[in-house]
Amino acid sequence: MTAALKTPVAGGEYLWGIAPFAQMIAHHSVDIVMVDICRAGGVTPWMKIAGMAEANNLPVVTHVMPEILCHVLAACPNGLTVEYMPWMLALYEETPAVENGMIVLPEKPGLGLKFDEKAVAAFAVG
Repeated sequence: MTAALKTPVAGGEYLWGIAPFAQMIAHHSVDIVMVDICRAGGVTPWMKIAGMAEANNLPVVTHVMPEILCHVLAACPNGLTVEYMPWMLALYEETPAVENGMIVLPEKPGLGLKFDEKAVAAFAVG
């Protein structure tokens, strides 16, 4: 139980699906819910988990993929921060700008991302 600690505890990035988050939240295992979009199962499960966190007065944060998750987090009233891991940014022609430590949401349609075909080809197998 996190009440015994002074330092806020974030966790959940290694959980798969929705059910483990319900258990983690019910047992007060974390102060901050961190969700990995791939392990959660996509945007819809990610948003359901964020909703559970909100219902329990917990903030939600992202795990990797800031170029995609900045949009998802912006849609959450309890969104706290985007974990900025620029591992895949080279795959895109342009990614969200970072200004004064804040990600600026693109105003382009969808996620505002377009694959850089040269970069994708460089990672091709075969």
